[in-house]
Formats: sequence, structure tokens, C-alpha cells
Amino acid sequence: MNIGILMALIIIAIMLALSLKSKSPEISGIISLGLCLSVIAICVERMRMIIARIKNIALNVDIDKTYILILLKLIGIAYICEFAAGISKDAGYGAVASQIELLGKLTMIMVSLPVLSQVVDIIIGMMR
Repeated sequence: MNIGILMALIIIAIMLALSLKSKSPEISGIISLGLCLSVIAICVERMRMIIARIKNIALNVDIDKTYILILLKLIGIAYICEFAAGISKDAGYGAVASQIELLGKLTMIMVSLPVLSQVVDIIIGMMR
């Protein structure tokens, strides 16, 4: 689906949910939840396409599969943490959202440490 049409539909759904919020908060919440689930479903489908492309690239290029796996993990961590932080902010838990973002960043550093270690080993090997 075209991103412009998708964003227009999302904005319409948000405006509908906001207009119903004072009169019928339950229906507004259901619209909001449905919107979130729909966007997540679209994101998952797009991520599948991206992962398939990355796997295709990895098959055609002589790259260690460990790097591709680390890249996919980093992408997943970033999106999951951003989504969780966004929900926390919307719910009024800004401090929790900040902690989720920090946890995501630290986790991404931890996952990428093998690459950093290998880069350091290469640099040390070149200096000898």
C-alpha cells in the first residue's frame, strides 16, 4: 500500500478516536488498539521483506553470516524498544520510556561487541 494513503488512513483513524474519546472512551480505546495492531502488522510484513532482501544480499556477497545476524538483531532491538517507549510515553510514563530507550541502546552495544572485538583484532594485527 502507498505510504501516503496509509498515513492518511491512520490520521483519519486518530481523528475519529479523538472525537469519540470524550463521548465513548471505550470505542476510542478499541479504535486506538486496532490502529496499533494494524500498524504493527504492516511493520512486521515490511520487516519480512527487508530480512528477505538482506538474506539475498548475504547469499550473493561473501560476508560472514554472523554480521548479517547481528545487523538483523540490531534492527529488531531498535524497533521493539522504540515501539515500547512510544507506548509508554503515550500512556504518560515518560520516565519508563526513557529507561526503555536506555536499555535498548545498551542491548544494542552488547549485541555489537563481537564486531567491535573483531575490528580491534584486525587493527592490532595490522600494527604488528
